[in-house]
Amino acid sequence: MTTAVIIVVMAVVAGAVLLSGSAARSQFRTADDDQPVYGPAVARPTSLQPLWSHTSEGTGDPLTTKGNLVTIDDDGTLIGRDAGSGDQQWSYSHAGRPCAAVFYADILAAAFDGASGCSDVTALDPTTQQYTSTRQSAFPDVMQVTATWRHALASSADRLEIWRDDLVRTVEYGAVEAPQEAGMQPRVDCTLGTADLTDDRFAVAEHCPGDDSARLTLSETVPDDSRKPEEIASDTTGADDLWIIDVSDEGVLALTDRDGAWAVEWFTAPRQYSPVLRLDSEPAKKPGLTTLSGDDTQARWFDGASTHAFKTDSGQHAWTTGGTTGPGLTGGWSRDPDVRTSRDWVLLPVVGGFGLLDHDTGLETLRLPASSTEGEGVTGLAQIGDILYERRAGAIHAYKLIA
Repeated sequence: MTTAVIIVVMAVVAGAVLLSGSAARSQFRTADDDQPVYGPAVARPTSLQPLWSHTSEGTGDPLTTKGNLVTIDDDGTLIGRDAGSGDQQWSYSHAGRPCAAVFYADILAAAFDGASGCSDVTALDPTTQQYTSTRQSAFPDVMQVTATWRHALASSADRLEIWRDDLVRTVEYGAVEAPQEAGMQPRVDCTLGTADLTDDRFAVAEHCPGDDSARLTLSETVPDDSRKPEEIASDTTGADDLWIIDVSDEGVLALTDRDGAWAVEWFTAPRQYSPVLRLDSEPAKKPGLTTLSGDDTQARWFDGASTHAFKTDSGQHAWTTGGTTGPGLTGGWSRDPDVRTSRDWVLLPVVGGFGLLDHDTGLETLRLPASSTEGEGVTGLAQIGDILYERRAGAIHAYKLIA
């Protein structure tokens, strides 16, 4: 009888969850067939062929999978579009507005407004057209998400989380509403700034009560207990403020403000740093998701007027190009380690078109004109196969890369 009661209670609870939870408040209209998978084209383009444009909400690099461009309609619906034609293939809608989305480990993870801020997260396999996992956790109304190929980092001003490819949380950091777990967090009243990660460690810039300067904290990406971060190092930096550009296993690259002296610095520890690029004045654009791009060997930052490139293993400044409108795209590169990629060239958005640069030297080898590249804000770029996507002026513009 006890077993029967338990089964009935579980069935009732499961039914309530299905009727009131995020699954019941969402709709996934799948494509008729599995979506194709493309590796990025590695040959340097010699010209561009304009294809089509679609309006889309959002900022930064266009959201892409291995076979679909994903646009966001005015009502918050995610639309999966054929990489070449731009035709709609599938859609996903949720009761709440989308907060952030990222493609990693062959899943598209999207966070939506829920009962506790940006709390409802759903993962879809856009190739096989299937749900893969969901999670819910209390989060503020604003969220930013970045990822390696294996892990995603979701952050806000008071907390961050790291998720595996099945959305299982490996780290929660900052303000955690669990008084019964007191003492698990090293600091709970700090304001979190920029953050980035590798599969082994993550770094976050913080402002904490009692500190005399910005704090830099490095911790394990996969600690033994997801509720208790395992710090590698944490200390004040002596800088008034700090914005992370890139994190590697060798160090952290960051923009700093030291009493009005602006510089990009390379940190091997919070108190061990050296300048790699000094700036004449405060940059118009600080490092963030929309102003950063790169690959496994190069990090690029768009400061509002120029794009700066750095080596990820040493922080060394590689080159700077002026007159740009975004951080650019490493052509023919993929975060997926199983995909054959190239790092020979970089495409930078400029007024009137795109500049084709040598990856290592920054030397422009070709200027690719475009019919119109005007628009306020930072230009974001993405690539599927031989198709280039450009986000500007509230729309995604597609071009065929002709080698």
